[in-house]
Amino acid sequence: MSRDITVLVVDDDPGLVEGLTRTLPEGISVLGPVDDAEEAADRCRDGSVDLAIVDLDRADERGLEVVGSLRDACDGARVLVMTEREGAEVVAGALGAGACGFLARSMDVDDVVQTFRRAIAGELVLPVSDLAVVVRRLDRRGPDVSNADRLASLTNRENEILLALCDGRSTNEAADTFGISRMTVQSHVKNILAKLGVHSKIEAVTLAWRHGLTGDARTAETRTA
Repeated sequence: MSRDITVLVVDDDPGLVEGLTRTLPEGISVLGPVDDAEEAADRCRDGSVDLAIVDLDRADERGLEVVGSLRDACDGARVLVMTEREGAEVVAGALGAGACGFLARSMDVDDVVQTFRRAIAGELVLPVSDLAVVVRRLDRRGPDVSNADRLASLTNRENEILLALCDGRSTNEAADTFGISRMTVQSHVKNILAKLGVHSKIEAVTLAWRHGLTGDARTAETRTA
């Protein structure tokens, strides 16, 4: 593990904490369970928690409300949800509330740790094959979603990657700049395209440029294809 991770379980049942504590490797601290949304938000707000896990199958059926409370309390909070339910509506509901992805109960330990790391890094932890469907569902949840709203939905890391593309940097250059792998940059780019509802880096750069992000559009066009 590159550094210790602190995970807060927001649930009304101690079973999830017990299971994670029993199986996760050294270096990951599991706190909770915390049933109260306000207490969970306070813990996320003070910076002592890297990641919160919210069970959508809570007995009080307030899972999505809890996710929203955490995101409202701390803009930098990373929230994963767990649920037995499936389908694009469930995924869209969780992401719309502010979750950054899903943690499956059936995952093995290595996959759980990797999911934690990706979520903390600001990635959307969701199979790429589901992204297009989910984005379309999110678009239908209310009135027309503006391009400004789409840009505002990007995480800090996704914004940094998009700005790098606007400045004309290649994938390798972006990876070197942020000290991450080429594959991680590509994963961020896929998330950016899905959230912005575009099909290429050129379209993403053009949209960002039109909304005031810095960068030379002509340079970007020659180096992001």
